[in-house]
Amino acid sequence: MAITISVLNNKGGTGKTTSVLIISQLLAYLGKKVLVVDFDSQANSSMSLGHLVIDTSEVISGMEAPKEPNIAELMKGRYRTKEDVMSVIYPSSIAGIDLIPASKRHKQTPYNILFNTSANNNVILKRALQTVREDYDYILIDNAPADDILTTNSLYASDFIICPANAESYSRKGIEETLDNVLRIKEDFDIPVTVKGVYITRVESNTVIFRAIYDELCQSLGDMFFRTYIAKDVKASEAISQNLPILQYCPSTRCVFDYAKLLLEMDILNETDTLCLKKSIGMEE
Repeated sequence: MAITISVLNNKGGTGKTTSVLIISQLLAYLGKKVLVVDFDSQANSSMSLGHLVIDTSEVISGMEAPKEPNIAELMKGRYRTKEDVMSVIYPSSIAGIDLIPASKRHKQTPYNILFNTSANNNVILKRALQTVREDYDYILIDNAPADDILTTNSLYASDFIICPANAESYSRKGIEETLDNVLRIKEDFDIPVTVKGVYITRVESNTVIFRAIYDELCQSLGDMFFRTYIAKDVKASEAISQNLPILQYCPSTRCVFDYAKLLLEMDILNETDTLCLKKSIGMEE
């Protein structure tokens, strides 16, 4: 049964999509079957994985039906059987990775959910993903920078939460607000989700400001802070901006190495995959 991981931060530009894309590709490299859920109407994960949908104004307003369903239709709560859910899952441009895509119309989803009184609004995503969890090893959810009912749905559907923080626009308050929100929802609704931790992205490690941020988070978050950080990497940015598979475009880049280390620190791999990944990045014991 799949392990489900949400990549979450209430602030935009922290590296959520990049994290989902690279971690999913590393898992696919290990031979795992991965499902990416694009839960953000910006649809950056969808575009990077070869599934760009441009909604017309008529589709966005609900005056016209979309040509194909995506996460927006799934979240209306009518997709309850495995066959229903499979109809919104598409093969991506990368072997081993499937996708539930998003598009601009997903921006209306929180409002549509609130007006849908026939469903338990907090567990729509969880119930849908439960029907296909046996088909995947990992499910990764790329969340929008928001604090709304979609966040609650994501937490209900997840086993683990990871939270990226951008070193270039670091805000301790933003991280605290995100973690406080997650922990509040977890407690209020008694959700058995584990916050794995916070990690820093777009790092220039030779700067004084990075060391200050790193030391501050290490002290304030303790075990909820990943010691692995993700270096700023031009090659990786180029690959993602051009919607290229990063493990094909620049497999030996520092960013890939860092995400591999982060995946190991997350401690979600079995022993065989752990040894394989360590060997791949030169960390054999």
